[in-house]
Formats: sequence, C-alpha cells, structure tokens
Amino acid sequence: MNKPAAIVMTKKSSIDFEDMNLQVGVRLQIMSSQSATPAVHYTTLIGFVPGEYLLLKIPQESSAMSEGENVIIRVFSGVSVFTFSSKVESVVTAPRAFLLLAFPSSIQKVGLRKAVRVKANLPVKIKNGPDPQNFKMATLSDISLSGALVSTARPLGTSGDLIDIEFTLRDQASDRDVTINTTASIRSVQQSAGSTADGATFHTVYSHGINFHDIQAANQVILQNFVYETLLVHRT
Repeated sequence: MNKPAAIVMTKKSSIDFEDMNLQVGVRLQIMSSQSATPAVHYTTLIGFVPGEYLLLKIPQESSAMSEGENVIIRVFSGVSVFTFSSKVESVVTAPRAFLLLAFPSSIQKVGLRKAVRVKANLPVKIKNGPDPQNFKMATLSDISLSGALVSTARPLGTSGDLIDIEFTLRDQASDRDVTINTTASIRSVQQSAGSTADGATFHTVYSHGINFHDIQAANQVILQNFVYETLLVHRT
C-alpha cells in the first residue's frame, strides 16, 4: 500500500526580508493572530518600503481585517514557507483600497519535505491512447510533490505500468484553474471495500500509488503551493 508519508517540517530558521525575494503581485495568506481558530484569507502584495511598511490588497471579505489588528502572513516560495507577524496600521478605502501593515521584524522559514502528502478529493482523467475523448474518470485521494493515490472502480494496471493522467488545480498566484498533464508509473495496487455515502451499497475500490514523471516546472510550482496551502490550512 502506498501510505501517506508522515508530515514532516524541517527546523525553522530566522531570515531577512530580502531573502524571501518577494515580488509585487505575489499571493499571500493572511489571518488574525488574535483568534484561536483564525480564518485564512488570501491577499496580494502591492508594494513595500523596506524597514517601513507593506501594502496589501484588502481581502474580498471586507470585514476580515481591522485597524490595530495583529496578523500572521504566510508566503509560499519553492519548497519553503515563510511566516511573519505584523500589525494592520491602517485600512485605506479611498481613493484606492489597501491595507497598510507594519514592516515585519522577524521572519521564519520552514522547509517542507518532498514526500509530504495531503488529503485531496480531485477528479482525474486516466487517458487511454492519443484520442482525447478516450479516458476513464478516477479520484486523486491524496497528493504530494512526487506522486498521488488514485482510487478507481477497476484496476488501471499493475506495478511498473505507465499511465497518462490529467487533473486540475487552482493556481492561487493567478486565481485561475490550471490543467496538469503528466505521465505516472504505478508503484502499488491495493484492493479494498468501499460504500456509498449512505452505506447502502458496497463495492470494490482499487487504490493505486503512483509516481509523477514529467510535470512541467511552472505546474510543479502550482502543485507545491497546493500541497503547502492545504497542509497549512489544516494546521491552523
């Protein structure tokens, strides 16, 4: 069985603001540090002056942040997550809407291992040959940077076989859906019993542990962000 790997983070390290190499337009997570179970909101960096302040777009939930509120910011970059605390110094609504935040004094960098898996429930197409209309639908039950667990009603093959798959992820940087096509090899196949949501009907489920082979670099970044955002949202 291709079991999900344990969630492991490398030791946190303190870094300088410049080390994050933040670019205007990057998507960020922002949440209140004053709540035991803070809601995660998404925003965009629209500018900063080193040592003085940050400018962020106001999240769609206009009441999400208020002046004087202490917040936590998370930034996803490559195989690392940067986290820092700040304070909302001003909520500006005219002539342009933005948040003015205090410049962070301490930034933490967390490295995440490639084998970290997160739960997913993503539809995936299993392609059969060059005909785009010839495919089977399945479910990605979990996913990592290097592979996934695919659940189907019929076996896709045996260990060592290659399959072509297609699935869609949400790209937070551009706020759009991106379709990922890749070849994968089957590592393992396990048969188990499944049931409908109401438990009335039982059926056989085939779980395939697969390894990705050739995901494009741009799509690899999108996959990284999906894995890390899912992981961190469930840890908040």
